[in-house]
Amino acid sequence: MVEKSLKILVVDDDEDAADSLAELFEMEGHDVLVAYSGDDAIKAYTEQDFDISFMDIMMPGKNGVESFFEIRRIKPSAKVFMMTGYSVEQLVQQAIDQGLLQSTQFRIKPTELGWKFVNDIQQLFLP
Repeated sequence: MVEKSLKILVVDDDEDAADSLAELFEMEGHDVLVAYSGDDAIKAYTEQDFDISFMDIMMPGKNGVESFFEIRRIKPSAKVFMMTGYSVEQLVQQAIDQGLLQSTQFRIKPTELGWKFVNDIQQLFLP
């Protein structure tokens, strides 16, 4: 358990994947909100601040990249890690080309997610 907790938003239309990632962070003592669509994520950002967010790229309706662009307009300092289980290089490259995403902010799910990932995030964002 960590001394300081992070406020985290997890966004994924796959409810099992979203809930599983949220549970990993909650077990470490972090405050986690889950959104199951890009629109819900945008709404969450209009209502509160997050230390970090994890957003699926491929979602019905507004995809993760479109949602990310809108979130960055609302909160330019938002830290959003994009993740996907699909091959979506063109969408990722679009975000990188527009300066809204660094290649280090991109993760593949679910194989890279787990305790090591949680620990890596904690080391990056907690003193």
